[in-house]
Amino acid sequence: MFQRILLVVTTVSLVWVGAAYADITFERVPIDGSSPVLLLKGEFTTSDNTDQLAREVAATGARLITFNSNGGNVATAMAYGRMIRSLGLSTLQLRSAECASACALAFVGGVNRQAEPGAIGVHQSSFSPETIVEGHTAVAAVQALTAQIMTYLVEMDVDPKLLQLSLSVPSNDMRYLTASEMQSYKVTWGSLADLTESAAASKVAPTVVPATPQTTQAHLPTTEEKASAFVTAYYDAWSGGNSEALAFMARAYANTVEFYGKTTPKAALIDEKRNFATRWPVRAYSVQAGSTKVTCAETCKVDGIVDWYTKRDVGNRTSSGSAEFSLVWDQRAGVILSETSEVIQTDKGVSQPVRLISQWTEQNSVCRGGSGDSPATNMACERREAISEKLQTAGWCYGREGEYGYQVRWHACEATSYTQESAVAVASSATFKRPDLSSYPARGRLSGNTVMPDFKGRDREFNSFRTRIRDGMRQGPNFAGRYTLIQIGCGTGCSFVIVANNQTGRPASFPRGGEEHMYLSLDFRRDSRLVAAQWLNYDTNTCVVEFFDFDRDTWKPITKTDVGKDDACYRTIAENLP
Repeated sequence: MFQRILLVVTTVSLVWVGAAYADITFERVPIDGSSPVLLLKGEFTTSDNTDQLAREVAATGARLITFNSNGGNVATAMAYGRMIRSLGLSTLQLRSAECASACALAFVGGVNRQAEPGAIGVHQSSFSPETIVEGHTAVAAVQALTAQIMTYLVEMDVDPKLLQLSLSVPSNDMRYLTASEMQSYKVTWGSLADLTESAAASKVAPTVVPATPQTTQAHLPTTEEKASAFVTAYYDAWSGGNSEALAFMARAYANTVEFYGKTTPKAALIDEKRNFATRWPVRAYSVQAGSTKVTCAETCKVDGIVDWYTKRDVGNRTSSGSAEFSLVWDQRAGVILSETSEVIQTDKGVSQPVRLISQWTEQNSVCRGGSGDSPATNMACERREAISEKLQTAGWCYGREGEYGYQVRWHACEATSYTQESAVAVASSATFKRPDLSSYPARGRLSGNTVMPDFKGRDREFNSFRTRIRDGMRQGPNFAGRYTLIQIGCGTGCSFVIVANNQTGRPASFPRGGEEHMYLSLDFRRDSRLVAAQWLNYDTNTCVVEFFDFDRDTWKPITKTDVGKDDACYRTIAENLP
């Protein structure tokens, strides 16, 4: 269902990209077997009437709305957001269309809301160009509007800190939110499953517009989810230093515990934990993904499998294996009433944390190979980072100086090792050595005047961009002695690059750009053939930096690294790779 909706809405929205509209209009996007999706188009103006949306919903039974709007009047956009909420509609936004400025306020009115990374843009509010307002009056108006927006965001369950981010972006610029930012600020809410369910519900006949607003409640964790989270916190704490671990244990148990089949006072249990922690001060425990089973009634019983790695200070003795555990947790008091476990496998003759490394590798594979910002992908990334922290605390590092990509491995930390917050499947910025510009010197300099391309003959394939190319080349070479790199926009967050030979007048294409390499930025110099290209990989939701050598008019890849999640692409290459 959702894929069908996505395909149809994408096709329709592409038709309208780049268009400008004076007032709000609606288009019905037909979906087989369901009522249509509503496409809201145009700028929000004071003359718009939100009743128009109510009439469309009443006539069509639509449950999903999408946008192609570059903003407009803030008050009107918030009125539409409140109407969207009162009608119980969900919102969906694609990068192929536009929802920027005031449109973002209308978007968050959705009960369930999903958006592709880079699909929602925010910036400061501003007066229209023809408005003339005296200074004190303007300040008062801005303050009043800010208060209204703050109240509205709280009403729509959006983090008010979004307003702080918006105010940091000038009104003549635009900040497009990353997937993680949208989740953090609660701009997106619910899941694709919720959205699909909303669309499926639109199969029913249109209904009368409700007279009273319908509000959505934030998801409250179930008792089972709380029990599972407690167990995760338990093993996270036990993987830390002794003082922190024992402090957690002192809070985690009831005064009397059924401990391995024996009724045990809390004090005796903590003494046993302390003795173990003293003998094995290095500990790393991680529950196997998907192994946890939780059953709750008056109390919760949590069963699962945990992998461990421990090490003694004396003699460097290590222990590694897996155990089945079972805890009974009192959800009201938040304490353990019963605990037992049984070792199911130990690793003989192994000095490495092989099981935790295996867990990390599995989660890293899902994290990097998952689909965009799906819950499963995000969960795998979070698990990977948690395991990474435990491995590093236990003295294991990922990557050494001079290692790249496939060479990087987990190993016992040493002088040449890198430590990093989140190990990734290729060399990260921490394990990555930036190529030296001086190792790729320009092979020559421009002699004579710049020669322009032959756009009517040899270079006619570049004729559509002749003005931008000529303007760039007239400024003289900026790369590799005799070349000009020219970056040309192709939509929101989209650009491509042309390299023009000022000696021969021949233009050529750069190997990265377009929709496949969004938020492309370059770092280069006139005296070097080396180019650094940074772009967003939507498949893995990571920011990538690649280095190319432009040697004898041929682009030769040198090396490549991930520098973080999607929001890293909002930083410069120099900031990501100092």
